[in-house]
Amino acid sequence: MDAVMHSFGFVILYIFPPSSSPYDLDKLQSSFISTVNEDYPILIGELYVDPATGIDNVKQTPEARTQGATGIRFEKNPENAMTTEEAMKERSWDLMPTTRGKTELICAKGTSLTDGGLAIGVDATHTLFDGEGMFTFMTVWGQHYSEVKKEDRLVVNHDRHLLTGTGGPSTMQHPEFRVVQDDSGTVSEAETSTQTSDQDLFHFSAEAETPAQTPPPTAHELFHFTPQMLKKIKEVAAESLEGEYVSTTDAITALFTVMISRARGHGKKVRITTGVNARRRLEPPLPENYVGNVIFNAFSSYTASELQPEEEAVVSPSTLGKLAKRVRESILQRDNTYLRDAIDFLMEQKNISAVQVGTDFVFGPDLMFTSWVHMGMYNAAFDGTHPWYACVPKLPCFDGFIMITEAQKGEVGVDVGVFLECSAMEKVKKMFADVKYLY
Repeated sequence: MDAVMHSFGFVILYIFPPSSSPYDLDKLQSSFISTVNEDYPILIGELYVDPATGIDNVKQTPEARTQGATGIRFEKNPENAMTTEEAMKERSWDLMPTTRGKTELICAKGTSLTDGGLAIGVDATHTLFDGEGMFTFMTVWGQHYSEVKKEDRLVVNHDRHLLTGTGGPSTMQHPEFRVVQDDSGTVSEAETSTQTSDQDLFHFSAEAETPAQTPPPTAHELFHFTPQMLKKIKEVAAESLEGEYVSTTDAITALFTVMISRARGHGKKVRITTGVNARRRLEPPLPENYVGNVIFNAFSSYTASELQPEEEAVVSPSTLGKLAKRVRESILQRDNTYLRDAIDFLMEQKNISAVQVGTDFVFGPDLMFTSWVHMGMYNAAFDGTHPWYACVPKLPCFDGFIMITEAQKGEVGVDVGVFLECSAMEKVKKMFADVKYLY
């Protein structure tokens, strides 16, 4: 996926509780510099997209190599009035670095909170990082900050050549992608830009699709699942499947696909993508601590009648099970053969910049799901202190995106973060409360 993430950004906000020893912003910056110089030299330089092929490159001039990581923008705010708890509640964009330029690979900001907590905001190009890759970066940064000896630090892997196809033509359909061209059959200038908007998780500009309209207000809500709720939703989804396996995440994906589609009220077919981490699906598996973007999208679609059977007021166990099974089938399809064929499909394109995600999820009928569970999102430790929050800040005008993550503050269970238009969100909150088999 790193080949087609040129228009996507990756923003993440880490919030740490007060530590026994005060956090040092100067040390935070110097440890960031040593992390990049010693372990992530690929972040030195500029993002360059070849206008002829659309292929992403890191452009490193002699001057950039001489500067090293000192040339990367790092902002510091030593006096923020929020406490750690307030920062977690607000998840404010003020805790993030100033908007990343379209050729910047990464920038970061450290903020001291009034009660001794620490916020770290990172904005990077999605071509170089996925969720697991970013969590690994933050873990290594924490080791540098904590002065862990080199021989005891994680050893990361940058071997991007391991992400290759078969070298032959693709032989499968790939509805998870769409190829966007103008009337002449060429890629427009807008499609070859390195990013569009700047205050979205993916730097996605809703206004680019409808320039004459102002996007409606959106909300970001966290729906918490306790261990008991996780056990129950998986059991309920499996009841009608006669022993066929579905995961807890499959069931959660099915539930929110139905609730959000009903709340939007469009009555249309819905296509969803589910992020699939290919590190251990490829053959051979990628090396441990591989740091690139290895997320592929599983694709499935559902008719309006499947999402809203007649006379069904709540999401029934039968509907939950049927959709969870379809989600599972789409994920299982992403085996080594399919993934390598997807790479072949991308390499067949005259200009990779023309390839985009194949769904219309922002203010459209479709949805995008991703899961950060079991990826080490809370592994980073700065002087022995782990974060209480490690996810995205509040993103204005973002819609149709659902993140399944480990719970905050080290609590048990998972949080389902939903980005959705405000009126639809209120309906989803009511529907969620009415799903009695969860409680």
